[in-house]
This record gives sequence, structure tokens and C-alpha cells, in this order.
Amino acid sequence: MKTINLKIFSQKGIILESKPVSVTAKTQLGYRVAQYGITPFCGIISPSVLHVLNEKEELKFRITDGVIYASKSEVLIFTQGELHPA
Repeated sequence: MKTINLKIFSQKGIILESKPVSVTAKTQLGYRVAQYGITPFCGIISPSVLHVLNEKEELKFRITDGVIYASKSEVLIFTQGELHPA
């Protein structure tokens, strides 16, 4: 499977950089999945669990706020909080 570039930024800089297969985030309009080649979207992240699916494992992080921008080849998440394992 093709991967997508993921970068999560906080006030401290880049706090996570990865090349997952997909990223699932809960936005104000519901859950959105970002994968390679998708139609671009952006949204405001609701407090929830962020799912990052790599080829070998799924990582889960609690996220309290943020903005997500997903294009065909990358996902950028900007948050004021920190990520904590869920």
C-alpha cells in the first residue's frame, strides 16, 4: 500500500513525523480518514482519539484540539496541546 506523509505540529515544533497508510481524525463534521490519493480536506479536530495506521501497527493518541489539512500525499495537523498514548 502507498503511504502518506504525516506531520503533527505543536507550539514546541514537530511532535510526530511518520509515513502511515492512513490517519483517522474526528472533526466537527464527523470522522475523516486520510489516505494516499484522497480528495483533499481540512477541518477542526474535536477532542478524541487520533488513529495512525502503519503497515505493521496502529498507533492511538489522545488529542484535545487542532486543525487537520489532508492533501493527496500529506497530512498536516496543528495542535496547541500534546499527544498522549490512548
